[in-house]
This record gives sequence, structure tokens and C-alpha cells, in this order.
Amino acid sequence: MLTRICPEKGVHLGIEAAKHAGISLLIAGKTFPYGAHLSYFNNTVKPALDRRRRFIGPVGFGRKLRLLGAAQCVLAPSLAAETSSLVAREALASGTPVIAFARGALVETVDHGRTGFLVNDEIQMAAAIERTVELDPDHCRRVARVRFSLEQMVQRYFGYYESLAHARPETIRGAAA
Repeated sequence: MLTRICPEKGVHLGIEAAKHAGISLLIAGKTFPYGAHLSYFNNTVKPALDRRRRFIGPVGFGRKLRLLGAAQCVLAPSLAAETSSLVAREALASGTPVIAFARGALVETVDHGRTGFLVNDEIQMAAAIERTVELDPDHCRRVARVRFSLEQMVQRYFGYYESLAHARPETIRGAAA
């Protein structure tokens, strides 16, 4: 897992999934100095850690790439409807499947059964972990290269701007009348 350590990221559920699957889990990320985040880490995440499920803290870019490239999969048990999923996209670009809760942008990022699995809870996540060996890392890389390239992003922005330029003012959210 690569994530902020806060309740909405569901780190505790990733730990439970790893325990159910009987696998090791490395959790990399930062705990920001907010009361709710620190309390979550100290009272929920930390007590769930053990010798096989470890928190390694924040990591730099190089280490993040090494971790992604070496991982069997990346877990994304987010409880929030993510608006983007940079970690999932980076994992796929590294050839690493993503197992995510079926919410927000993760639904658009993960192709269920091809680049990872979309699940509803930690029990389904645990079962999906065992199935990641069925997925092709090269396919994950190809999908990331095609769908999440700089060129694709720029084209989507141009398409969006084009639609805004041709839209009637009342159809644009927040437009003044």
C-alpha cells in the first residue's frame, strides 16, 4: 500500500485483507499531523501491524518505484470515492496489478480481471490477492501507457475545453445567469 495514513484510505482494511490472505504487506505513506489521522494511526493501524504487516513510513520516488515494481499487487481499500488514483496508475505502469474497493476513479482505473480486481470488502480483497498471479504484468503496463499517458491527458483536457467552449452558459455548472 502507498497512501496517506488516514481513516478514509482504509489502511486497516488492507491489513485485514493481507492477514486473511496470509501474505506480507508493506505500507508506505505519511501520517499528517492532524488529530484524527494521528489517532487513527496510533489506535487502529499500529495495533494491527505485526512482523509480516509493516509500516515503513514515507518513501521517495526511487524507492516507491522499486516497491511498485517488486510488489505482487497494490491494495487500495479506499473508503472515499477517489477523484483520481495516481498510485493505482503508477502501479499499473510498473506492471503491478491493483486490488481496489469499487469506488470513484478506481473503478475507471482498474479493469476488473485484467489489470486488477474491484472488490467490496477486505474478504473479497483477500481472495483477489491470491488471483493476481493470473494477471499479465505486461498487459498492466500497456494499459497504463495507452490510457494514462501525457498525450491522453492533454487530449482529454482539450476535449473538455472544446465542450465548454461550445456549451451554452446555463449548462456550465456555476455559470452566472
